[in-house]
Amino acid sequence: MATVDHVLYLHGFNSHPSAWKSEMTRKACALATPRPDFHAPHLIPRPGEAFAIAEAAFRALPGRTLVIGSSLGGFVGLGLAERFDVEALVLINPAVRPSMLASQWVGTTHENPYTGDACFIEPAFVDELKALEVTSPRRMERCLAIYGTADDTLDYREAEQLLKGSRTLLSEGDTHGLDRYADFLPTVLAQGGLTLNRADLVECLS
Repeated sequence: MATVDHVLYLHGFNSHPSAWKSEMTRKACALATPRPDFHAPHLIPRPGEAFAIAEAAFRALPGRTLVIGSSLGGFVGLGLAERFDVEALVLINPAVRPSMLASQWVGTTHENPYTGDACFIEPAFVDELKALEVTSPRRMERCLAIYGTADDTLDYREAEQLLKGSRTLLSEGDTHGLDRYADFLPTVLAQGGLTLNRADLVECLS
């Protein structure tokens, strides 16, 4: 795997670039060797707009990029990797068929705890997700997928089935948020040819 110049972190639905996994990744990048540029755009909670924001962020980065996507950000990241020359990809509890879950939410409102913004789920939201779904992902050898086996939001086995050929790591008994994410950070960055010393994890956690 070639060493990347950039790390693009894509957060999940109703999350934010300031959320803890994103912040921990930012700190890790600052301590990594070589040191990549870190980018974490705010993804608006509309699937089409979120993908457009992620695409614009990716296109603006010259050189090689490691894309890290969590939950719905993993869904967006997989879509980017199908359409563009993404050097390396890490998917954390990715939503691979989010339209199925969203169809159960039609008519409900979800408030972002970071911004206070409200997202009302309409049928069009589900349709946008369906239009973006990847059914036969390519070049899975560049992908690392990390799953929490006690995810109470998504069934990780569904993603595992779709992402055959990717390198897979299981965090036994872990949640959708992947509470033990810090333990995986050196491996996550290594996917992009970056080195993070275990000793630096203490600083990432501070």
